[in-house]
Amino acid sequence: MDGKKGMTGEKQLRAKDILNSASDTLSERGTTHGSYDLTMLRTAKLWSEYLERTVDPMDVAICMALVKLARIMESRKHDDNWVDACAYFAIAGELAVYDWNTLDAF
Repeated sequence: MDGKKGMTGEKQLRAKDILNSASDTLSERGTTHGSYDLTMLRTAKLWSEYLERTVDPMDVAICMALVKLARIMESRKHDDNWVDACAYFAIAGELAVYDWNTLDAF
């Protein structure tokens, strides 16, 4: 991300750059990690078994974003946390209305 320098001389993050990077991240990681909807579904099933209660794939994405928010609380300057949090929240928004019947084979 090419942010401008802020008043403290540090690189200033720009909202549009964070969102553009989040979009790029979704595409790039899809090629290396596979489809995020399937990954969130698999993770939800694993978490459901471990926690002995139902976990929704949307909740997985929100919890992953919360991990990023916890990291932001520790280090506000790390670009990757902001980008990943946006990406996870975007995934959660998509999964909120997802028809999981389309993934019957899984």
